[in-house]
Amino acid sequence: MRLSTAELGLSKIDPTIGQVIEHNGPIIHESRSDYFAALCESIISQQISVKAAAKIFERFKDATQLNPEHVVALSEEDIKMVGLSGQKSRYLHDLAEHFVRDSAVFNHLDSLSDDEVIVELTKVKGIGVWTAHMFLMFALVRPDVFAPGDRGIQLAIQKLYSLPTVPSPAELEAIAKEWAPYRTIACWHLWRSLDNEPL
Repeated sequence: MRLSTAELGLSKIDPTIGQVIEHNGPIIHESRSDYFAALCESIISQQISVKAAAKIFERFKDATQLNPEHVVALSEEDIKMVGLSGQKSRYLHDLAEHFVRDSAVFNHLDSLSDDEVIVELTKVKGIGVWTAHMFLMFALVRPDVFAPGDRGIQLAIQKLYSLPTVPSPAELEAIAKEWAPYRTIACWHLWRSLDNEPL
C-alpha cells in the first residue's frame, strides 16, 4: 500500500518523522458516524493505558450495546462489572442523557470548524480538550489536529528528537507547527512509533 499524499508531504517537511513514517508504512483511519460510541470510547480512554481502555470498552459495549438508554440504566453493580470508575460512569451517564434527549444532538459537528467542535463537545461533563481532540482525529478524521496534552505524543516526540526532558506545551506546539497541515497524520505515526495506538 502506498503512502498517502499527507504522509509523503510530512516526510518532505520533516525527514525525522519521515523515517518513522517509512518504518510504520501507511496508516489509514476512516471517519466514523457512530458519534456516541466514539465519545464513549474516548471518555473510557482518559488517563489509562490503551490495553486497559480496550478491555473496559469491550465490557461496556457488551453491557450496553452502545445504546444511550442502556447506559443511562446501568446499575452500580453493572458499573463495577464493567470496571468503570465512579467519575467515568457519571460522565458516560451525562453523555448518554444528551443522546436520549436528542439522538441527533451532535449530527451537526461535521459541518463545524475544529475549534467549534471543541467548544461544542467540551460543554458536556467529562469531555475536555483531549477528548475533543481524539474525536476530531478519529471520528471526524480532521487532518490538522494536534494533541499536546496527550502523554503518548509527548513521549514520542521526546524520543524521536532525543530531547533530554519531555517538551513543554509551547515546545510541543512549535515542533508540531512545522507539520501543518498534516498534524493529525503526524500524531497517528507518533503513537504507532510507541506501538501504542490510542483508539
